[in-house]
Amino acid sequence: MSGTETIVSIVSKSIFFDADWYSARYPDIEKTGLSPAEHYLRIGAFSGYDPGPKFSTSYYLRAYPNVARAGLNPLVHCEENVKATASSPDAPPIIATPDNFLGRIDVVVPVFNALDDVKSCLRSLAEASSDYQSRIIIVNDGSDDETTNWLRGAIEGLSNEQTVFTLIEHEQNMGYTKAVNTGLRASTAPYVVTLNSDTIVTPYWADGLVRCMHSADDIGICGPLSNAANWQSVPNLYDSNGKFAINSLPGGMTPDEMARLVLSVSCRDYPRTNFVNGFCFMIRREVIESIGYMDEEAFPTGYGEENDYCVRAQDAGYALAYADDTYVFHAKSKSFGHERRIALSKAGTAALRRKHGSKFENLASRLKDTRQMDAVRHRIKMSLATATETQGSALSLLMSQRILFLLPVKGGSGGAHSVVQEAVAMRRLGVDAKIAVKSGDRAHYCRQYNDIPEAAQIFVEFSPATLAKNATGYDVVVATIFHSVKLLKTVTDRCPWILPAYYIQDYEPFFFEEGSENWQIARSSYDLIPNAVLFAKTDWIREQVERNHGVKVHKVLPSIDHDVYRPGPRELSKSNICIAAMIRPKTPRRGALRTMHLLKRLSDAFSDKVSISIFGCDDQDADFGNLPKDFKFRNAGVLKRSGVAELLQETDIFVDLSDYQAFGRTAAEAMACGAVSVVPREGGAGEYAVDGVNALVVDTFDLDACFESIGALLNNPNKLQEMRLAALATVSAYSPRRAAMSELIVFASRLAELRKIEPSPLRRDVPIKTPGGRNHYLGHLKWGLRRAQFKRFLVYPVAKWRKKQIRIIHELKGEIALIEHREKMALEYRKNQ
Repeated sequence: MSGTETIVSIVSKSIFFDADWYSARYPDIEKTGLSPAEHYLRIGAFSGYDPGPKFSTSYYLRAYPNVARAGLNPLVHCEENVKATASSPDAPPIIATPDNFLGRIDVVVPVFNALDDVKSCLRSLAEASSDYQSRIIIVNDGSDDETTNWLRGAIEGLSNEQTVFTLIEHEQNMGYTKAVNTGLRASTAPYVVTLNSDTIVTPYWADGLVRCMHSADDIGICGPLSNAANWQSVPNLYDSNGKFAINSLPGGMTPDEMARLVLSVSCRDYPRTNFVNGFCFMIRREVIESIGYMDEEAFPTGYGEENDYCVRAQDAGYALAYADDTYVFHAKSKSFGHERRIALSKAGTAALRRKHGSKFENLASRLKDTRQMDAVRHRIKMSLATATETQGSALSLLMSQRILFLLPVKGGSGGAHSVVQEAVAMRRLGVDAKIAVKSGDRAHYCRQYNDIPEAAQIFVEFSPATLAKNATGYDVVVATIFHSVKLLKTVTDRCPWILPAYYIQDYEPFFFEEGSENWQIARSSYDLIPNAVLFAKTDWIREQVERNHGVKVHKVLPSIDHDVYRPGPRELSKSNICIAAMIRPKTPRRGALRTMHLLKRLSDAFSDKVSISIFGCDDQDADFGNLPKDFKFRNAGVLKRSGVAELLQETDIFVDLSDYQAFGRTAAEAMACGAVSVVPREGGAGEYAVDGVNALVVDTFDLDACFESIGALLNNPNKLQEMRLAALATVSAYSPRRAAMSELIVFASRLAELRKIEPSPLRRDVPIKTPGGRNHYLGHLKWGLRRAQFKRFLVYPVAKWRKKQIRIIHELKGEIALIEHREKMALEYRKNQ
């Protein structure tokens, strides 16, 4: 029975799998032609389907996030590794831990020069996710001064809670095999890996090797698949000259992406072999205790020593296997030149023949039967071909997808600004994007964004009762706040051809008391829709969600509307430095009380040098009345975007003393206006803020430290001017156009996958569809353009008013050109039909 058949059998025989129940609950399996068990194994589990009424896929993946991260089938994992403590499906399972395994792995990395490869290797080891504690034993085998000095300086910085780096040094080069043995003698873990320094490891690579070891008690040595590892190479074994291939990464993929693909297609057959390539060589501790270390005398340079070790391990009764669900990239050693490497390889092979004679020849001859590994390579090639096809489909969908953002809030916040300006940018790229707001809120949004010419067209109203019906013609529907995910689920439950997405703009469980209703809704929002596309603009948000919920979050680019937030004409004054802060006392995490205390201290200490402005609340606000106000400041009140921009253009230092910021939009907008922002150390502001370079990054709970940092800047106007320029340079890269395109690319890739199984039944593949009544709107825009041109030349002789009319003319021309282009394409389509 093949590996796939075995796993399907595990699913079908499980007491938790009910084929009849599964077929009735998920009728779409008929379209695939797969049996219920095969469907759950290949598709259902990854779509969040339950195999039966007594097993919850989503619950299991939340309970064991490592299973989700590794891409394992939860039911198969349960059957192979879990013993339930009770018959109830809610009973917490117990994972069986293999005997003598203490959750530790040692990795021996011999180093001899080739510093660029060494840096890449060690950084990948430091960053690779794992469920095991790792100790990286670096053996510096007499490298040059540059490599040696870098290793000595980097060790401490590379170490983290999961992975510890140690350095052992040889004063002179002793050869690869002695360097490996130095590391093996220093190792104590149940499993030890010898790893070449020209490799790049991938997430959970060590876990995959351990998984292979655990697949059978007799396996003593194993290794992963790679791009360049002789018999373990994928996707091709041989190159065009009939020699072992050195495969480049397909289609611009990263090593991590290739590892995910290998994992996704693996049947976990763990093919047996007679030799494992030494570039990444995991050894069970008892093998070392049984046969000792590598043969330094016969193989001093390291060519042939691992093959000799494989022969000796098999003589001792141990089996060898390939971890066909694990991938490690191999750059091929640069420690020796190509000709030198060939000569050393020949010498190593000759030494093997002398030591083992015909036994080595017999074992080596069996490697030529590559049928099992050819099947592995075939699955990978087929998946790569499918991925290429999907990329082509994604490209064709990129600009034709229709997108609806759900924004069921009143608006005016930074999150709403992000959604609006990125949706507008999508429309200006030619994509049909709209924003659904609650019934009755549309007029408010149109007023809020009346500086955007297309505001009247971008906002549409919805009610919970009509949302699913109104959304049927869209390809992608995007939730933008935690309670909108439930609304999104009502849409996708009714319209499975719609791709659900969630724009995560903060880690919202932090907003509420733990255990409260809103806290529970926020917590569940991230995995409420199992196949949803989650995306965020900072690594901090991604890490919070991935660490707490075990779900993947895509990274997109942030945006700032530089048409609104741009530097003003005012120059820095040494005698009157302007400080501004946003005060929102109704939101405790924004630190209103701390901010007002700090502003008072600055006013008292630098009264002759600073002027202070605040905005975000009215004087009549009851919460504002409880804050300290016994110092000189101006309250600009609640401002619209244009008002905030005008205030920030007059600002030299913007202060944000929030507990944390998921991104800190107002601080970034202040930088776009030419101010230096003071931002919290906690959160995602580090995405753009560099302390002392373009911003002040502070502990917002330490007011003394905040006061000292700002005071030092007030006393050094030249430094302030330098940092203002650096701030402008940093945030100039954040444009709505770039942000919109980064989101469209994420949507298109997943939409292409969805369209393979769920074509849209309500939408024709028209390049661009012009809505009815648009000609009237076009006439309105052209009339507005003529009016603006008239004002530009006759009505507004004042320079700043003239500039405003020029900007309006530019925007109107852009919108008119876009609509005319869309109408032209639609007309051509109708003619072709």
